Parts: sequence; structure tokens; C-alpha cells
Amino acid sequence: MFDPNKNLCVIAMPSLTYALQGESFLMNAGLYAHVIKLPANATKKGCAYGLEIPCGYLDEAAKRLEGKGIKHGELLR
Repeated sequence: MFDPNKNLCVIAMPSLTYALQGESFLMNAGLYAHVIKLPANATKKGCAYGLEIPCGYLDEAAKRLEGKGIKHGELLR
């Protein structure tokens, strides 16, 4: 589960499929990413899954996902 004390942030993902694709893509690009289950109220749209990312790379990871055409939701800092 997401723990802000670990200096990790989350990219909310619209589905498990997108989360798994994003995890694989980012890991192959050399960025740590880990699929996690989100609580139902974690995002405004109710995304159920997210990618746990080091906060310092959150924006870069989101841009890389967008560039690859992998949809994502909110960035949770």
C-alpha cells in the first residue's frame, strides 16, 4: 500500500491492464514502478490500481507513459 513516508508517489491507472503495461514499460526504461491496489476513495474517478514511483521521478514517469500511449489518471503526491 502507498506509504508517503517511503518517499514514493502513485500514478493512478484506469485499469489493471494499463497498470501492468505501465509497470513493464517503466521498468524496462530503468525506472522503478510497482503495481499497487488503491483504496476506493484514493482518486476522484475511483481508479482501483496505481503505479508506485519514487516521487522524484513521478512527472518523468507520467510523461513517458503518455508518450507511449499508456493511459493514466491522477498523480498522487
